[in-house]
Amino acid sequence: MTEVFDAVYRGESPFGKRPPWDIGTPQPAFVALEEAGRITGAVLDAGCGTGEDALHLAGKGYAVTGLDLSPTAIALARDKAGERGLDAVFEVADALELTGYEGRFDTVLDSGLAHTFEAGRLRVYAAALHRVCRPGAVAHILSISDQGAARMQARLAEAIEEIPAQLPDDDAAAPGLERSSGHLRSGFADGWTVESLTETRMRGIVPATSELLDLHAWLGSFRRD
Repeated sequence: MTEVFDAVYRGESPFGKRPPWDIGTPQPAFVALEEAGRITGAVLDAGCGTGEDALHLAGKGYAVTGLDLSPTAIALARDKAGERGLDAVFEVADALELTGYEGRFDTVLDSGLAHTFEAGRLRVYAAALHRVCRPGAVAHILSISDQGAARMQARLAEAIEEIPAQLPDDDAAAPGLERSSGHLRSGFADGWTVESLTETRMRGIVPATSELLDLHAWLGSFRRD
């Protein structure tokens, strides 16, 4: 998957120079969490992409580490940090392993990473987060729903000729992949306690038009035991 996402961030995909999750600002759901005092201590932005959520928090004085599988995304995030004079750490890492970060974090942000994992990989990911979090840490998981994903797919297909109007059949393409609240709940069943799991919105962008879309999503907050 490294090569796939690197190509996307290099602009070598039907999306062009900007993938639909790279909105150029922090996710509103995470801005609201910070304003509500629900982000504390050392923060991990898992699957940080080009770093907007991490940089938003760094600008507010949090110690933030952004990790992503794509070296290109990390290079772009580091460039942004330098341009803005912000102190945030960005490193290449596999979210299913997170080797070398054991016991470091008090808060995790995940914008659109967990929803790429089928059931087995989601449990592996939750276990990796468990290892890198301190007891009592909270992971805030922002995950698009089936409804939100279908709307984004249809809008992308209208704007970009190479993109199909419907997502591939999950049973054939990725067995066990779901975008339901129950999928998140079961993925974080071991070693985590559900604090809240609510409907919200995830912001995306149609690259061809720069149109912003607020898509139906889930926001799960899970506390490490």
